Amino acid sequence: MLKKKYLLAVIVLNLLFTGQAIAQDSYNVATEVLYIPVVKVGNDFYRDVEATVSMKDVVSVGKVTGLNAYDTYDNGQLAMSSVLVGSTTYTNVVVNVGADKVRKATLSVKNQNLLNNSIEFWIPAYLNKNGITAATLTIMKDNVVLYEKAFGYKDAAKTTPLLKDALLTGASIVKPVTGAAIQKLITAGKVAIDDKVFCSSGRTPSTSTSNVNKCWVDSTWVASKDARIQTITVGQLLSHQGGWNRQLLNCYAYKIADAGTRATLVERGDPCEPLQHEAIIQAALGLLTPPTLEQDIKFFMQSDLDFTPGSAPASGAGYSNFGYMLLGLIVEKASGISYTTYVNDYIFTPIGVTSNSFKAASSLLKNADPREPNYVTNMLGYSLYEPGKVVSIRDGAVNSTNFLAAATSIMTSKAMATFAGMYKIDTNNAFGHDGINNGKPLGGLTNIGSHDGDLPGTNAVVVQLATGTSYAMLMNKNDLFEGGSIKYTDYITTTLNSLIKNAGY
Repeated sequence: MLKKKYLLAVIVLNLLFTGQAIAQDSYNVATEVLYIPVVKVGNDFYRDVEATVSMKDVVSVGKVTGLNAYDTYDNGQLAMSSVLVGSTTYTNVVVNVGADKVRKATLSVKNQNLLNNSIEFWIPAYLNKNGITAATLTIMKDNVVLYEKAFGYKDAAKTTPLLKDALLTGASIVKPVTGAAIQKLITAGKVAIDDKVFCSSGRTPSTSTSNVNKCWVDSTWVASKDARIQTITVGQLLSHQGGWNRQLLNCYAYKIADAGTRATLVERGDPCEPLQHEAIIQAALGLLTPPTLEQDIKFFMQSDLDFTPGSAPASGAGYSNFGYMLLGLIVEKASGISYTTYVNDYIFTPIGVTSNSFKAASSLLKNADPREPNYVTNMLGYSLYEPGKVVSIRDGAVNSTNFLAAATSIMTSKAMATFAGMYKIDTNNAFGHDGINNGKPLGGLTNIGSHDGDLPGTNAVVVQLATGTSYAMLMNKNDLFEGGSIKYTDYITTTLNSLIKNAGY
């Protein structure tokens, strides 16, 4: 006679998957693929699960008795009452299965419908109300997609629907990714957290094959005589403690700009933000082409620091895209390959994200990726490709190649939601922005963290919840750069967090 617990399990599963026969767990030795019809994770059921498991992952066979009639997964271990291997059935089997080994899983209908319906009821109306014509959203838990969808259109004429694998500028949500690249290089012994960023006179910068001098940027790139510059460390760049305050008026580019340009910089806010300086740099150097990363850095380093490294004001005024530009340069010097290649090969590919999901943005709209949508912004700037010509700020006013590690990479929402399930977003601190542990592997733990991204025509957010659920949303408009005051991601994160919680995630 069947035990009551078994009968209850059968009833529950039939309610979840009416009409579907419950097959047996099975393992293919040749392909090392484990198939599980149904597994319970917390309060949720997943069906049709496939995971990659090797024999070394087996914890025990036949030793743990009284397992449930259905499989359970907890703290990285899968407990199965029985599994078929070839023609032999093994009972009471426990194996280690990391979330990154799960190849396929489908969430139970009950939870999925509640989450889907609540999002579908709210998001389209909110986007339409605020003139956001393109957006993507992905929600994940335990490396399983709970929700993934694109909203709106790819083109300004609204004739081509946006696809869920669309690439959008992520702005600053790329910073934890840059942090992960640095942490990976630290683990590999290529970089140290206390490495000096700028070399003192006579010292040779480190390379991918040698880090003897423990510094990364040649002293000839620094014209400022501020001795504090020599003390800036890699860790201080990660945590925005490098010594720059973009809200002040002390940078060299601002000082040499004409009165009209200075007024515009002040009006737009953050007058010492390097993203706004490239036309000034181009004119000052007499260039007919966009300034290079080296030229940008050299120009910026004619300025003294605004505060002593490691002592940024608690207001968060030290937040620095320039610091993350330097971290991107260090990634390239320490690895010997481009920033985007390193991030794809060492951060995204190992967690199942293809290189087609994270790319370098093009500066000119005519060269935009075919999967990128139209960006909605009225902000203008001077073209770096036709000096003196006024253009959309999104069409050649910034050399995006120089800012990939800080703001200008393009990505899918699924890539970032997947990333957030595997790496720490270290923003739950006194400053409310990136900390020194940014990008460290979670190692199966959960984290509370989030990061916004803001550029003209871009508002993005990536979030980690205490439950292990992560999500990312990218949009093609930012009200803060259009004369408005609405921070879309503030409202969106509050609402999404509530909907996700109500659905049991």
